[in-house]
Amino acid sequence: MELKSFSGFELKKTVSDRNKIYYGFIHNFSSEHTRDAYMRDLRKFLKFLSEVFRIDEFRVEHAHIVAFKDFLGKGECSPKTINRTLSCLWSFYEYLIDMGLVERNPVERVKRYKVEKIVKTQDLSDQEVFDLLAVIDTNSLSGKLHKAILTLFFTTGMRHREVSHLKFGNLGEENGLTIIRYRAKGGTEMVHPLNPKAELALSDYLQNLHLSMRPDDYIFRGTRGDGVSPMDPKSLNYVIQKYAKKIGVKGRITIHSARSTVIGMLLDKGHSIDKVADFVGHKDMAMTRAYNKRKARIRDSIGMDL
Repeated sequence: MELKSFSGFELKKTVSDRNKIYYGFIHNFSSEHTRDAYMRDLRKFLKFLSEVFRIDEFRVEHAHIVAFKDFLGKGECSPKTINRTLSCLWSFYEYLIDMGLVERNPVERVKRYKVEKIVKTQDLSDQEVFDLLAVIDTNSLSGKLHKAILTLFFTTGMRHREVSHLKFGNLGEENGLTIIRYRAKGGTEMVHPLNPKAELALSDYLQNLHLSMRPDDYIFRGTRGDGVSPMDPKSLNYVIQKYAKKIGVKGRITIHSARSTVIGMLLDKGHSIDKVADFVGHKDMAMTRAYNKRKARIRDSIGMDL
């Protein structure tokens, strides 16, 4: 890979001392993809230092790195891209330390963004969701609980902790609609109007729940537990797996499958990626695309339209 016009320096027959440093750092990585990405990251960083602080890379302090991180966050960069850029800068300053050019790494203790990891579970088809909810026997309290909680999962795309830790204080009313207001992962406040199916299933469950319903009480509590604690993830996975098995669904199904299913269903119905991302609480639309298990089906290839 040829290194040209790097940070304003032309690479000719005689390589400048600065370009030797950049060249040595970049070519320390064997992956061409990593080299290209890190070169772009360094160019952007050096330009930022020059235009905003009018300093070079050898006088950078912790605050400059934080400012650069904030600058990237206000732009079009995703959390994943920002984390990669910080990794690049951390490696760059470790390289400078080894070269004896700086004493400390200014990227130390700069917090990375939490990037949601995708669990490799399969989603369900629209018909499988219908069949799964229909097979639940609601003659018992546990059946009513299962119907309410799974209907909520399949109509909101909420994460398991967001549903299991819902309290009665999270329920409300707005413009004549029953809503749930909660704090999503990352601290984002979310408001969902209850789908009529979810509202009906929840009402059926609550009418038969003979436990306290104070604002601080959890809505979904295990029927065999202490009547106070919320359902745990293992119980939620057991519930969805129980009914998935009943309708003959094979493969790895967890409560996380409901989230992937909701995203796929909404995109299939023609809703825009940005609206779906907002609905499920994704800050990065790339994450929403990655959750869509239906995207790669071969029969949907755009090449079939040619």
